[in-house]
Formats: sequence, structure tokens, C-alpha cells
Amino acid sequence: MKRVAHTLLALTLLFAAGTAAKADEVLLQSAKSGLYVTVVNGTLAAWARDARQATKLDTVRLDGNKIAFRDIRSGTYVRAGVGQNTMLAAGSPHIRSWETFELNRIGRGEVALRSGQNGLYVRAGVGPRSHLAAVSQRARGWEAFRMVDVRNTGGHNAGGGIDLRALSGDYRITHAAADNGFLVRLGQELAGSARMSIQRRGILSATVGCNSISAQISVENGQFRTRGQPMSTKMGCPIRAQSLLETRISQILTEARTVERDRQTVTLRARNGAELLKLRRI
Repeated sequence: MKRVAHTLLALTLLFAAGTAAKADEVLLQSAKSGLYVTVVNGTLAAWARDARQATKLDTVRLDGNKIAFRDIRSGTYVRAGVGQNTMLAAGSPHIRSWETFELNRIGRGEVALRSGQNGLYVRAGVGPRSHLAAVSQRARGWEAFRMVDVRNTGGHNAGGGIDLRALSGDYRITHAAADNGFLVRLGQELAGSARMSIQRRGILSATVGCNSISAQISVENGQFRTRGQPMSTKMGCPIRAQSLLETRISQILTEARTVERDRQTVTLRARNGAELLKLRRI
């Protein structure tokens, strides 16, 4: 009886896959980092800046809001449950519970994926290379994805093609990443004087009301680089938080690898997509 039930389940899934509407060819993009999902060391990770480096997936619509993903290159299905951390990877020949995901729309064109096997949400950001794994109880920032139609990507990349011409201007510094990696909104005491200016020739200057920080930067196609080490004047600051933030800004300028702009907000990100600094155009 158990064998018959398994056979019926397999036939049902095959029937669902075979009678579904034409599959949509999509890329998965982390809504948190803006990076595309690709294969890193055998499992899926939100690691590709350019859509052309992303893993192309067919979507297979199942019952209700359930969905499966087929890796176009290998013809195999994406499975959650690889290794102890329930990583996601292609390679499964069939659609069963580990290959089934609930597709929950969470607004603004973003979705969350919930494993049909363990009931946990897929998170991008597990480990230093932002691997995907079904480990989260709730759908929040790192559990949010965009399903990008391959036909609409063209030459799109995670940096949005921004260059120095588009980035130049004067900004307020609104958020900075602390040493523990969490992005923190500046308190009122610092926010009023925290400024950054970027010139078209690549000269960046910043202050939080005490010393002046300067750096030579390059920005091309969303890729951010600081040439050499940032320089700073050496005045003693009356507020300790000013000195700490000055040091952190200099570190962030050397750590940042990509930059993106959303209307009046500019975000610098680390190599793994983590937000390091947020600016608001004045």
C-alpha cells in the first residue's frame, strides 16, 4: 500500500509538471543584497553581480502556491536539504517534498520561498558567500527574493550601471554598519553633521563634524573601489562617537565593492552584498 501511495504521488507530480502552463525562465535575485543566485562550491548562493552569471531556472507550478525550480543547464530540480544546513542545490531528478516550495508574495514584487519539507523559509546570506538554505522561521530581509524574467535582464547587473557622473553630489550619511555587521541609523547627535561629497573626477570627502576624510574612488558599472587608503586630519574630537564613526567610514570605503542608487538614496555594499553605508542626497 505504501509503495502504491508513493507511485500515485510521483504520478500526480509528473502530471502536474506536464500539464502546467509553459514554464517561465527566471533568475532569483536577493532583495536584500541585489545579487543574483548562482552556483558556488556546488550549492546555490546570492553571489553574482551580473545577471549573465546567474543560474537560469524554469518554474514548475504545482498545486496552489507551490512551485518547483528546474536548473536549465542540468535539467535537474533544485532541492532544499543538502547537508546539515539544508542548503539549496540543483541535482534532483524528481519533484518531491524537498524540491517543493511555497511561493509567498510579500509585496513590492518580492517573494519568500518556504520549504515543503521542513516548513522553513529560504534565506540568502548563510555563510560568507551568501548561500541559500531553508533555515528561517520568518520571512524578513534576507528571506526576500525577486523572480526576474530572463527576457527583461539584458545586461543588467546588481550595481545598476551607476558611474561617477550619476553618483556625484552632496549627501547626508544616514546609516553605517557597525563592527558586528549590523546597519545602524546614526543618532541625532551625529546625523546633523555627517556629510559626504563625491565629485565627478573621483574625489570623495566626508565629515561627521570633526575631522575631514578624503579618498580617491572609481565607480564603473556599479563597481566601487577606493584607490589607496583614505586620508584624514588628526584633530581630537570632543565626542567619542565622532572618532569611532570616522574610523568606521574609512574602513567602509576600503571594504565597499558595489554601489547602487534608489532615487535619492545611495548604498555602499560589501563583497558579500551586506549594506555598509547609506547616503541621502541633499
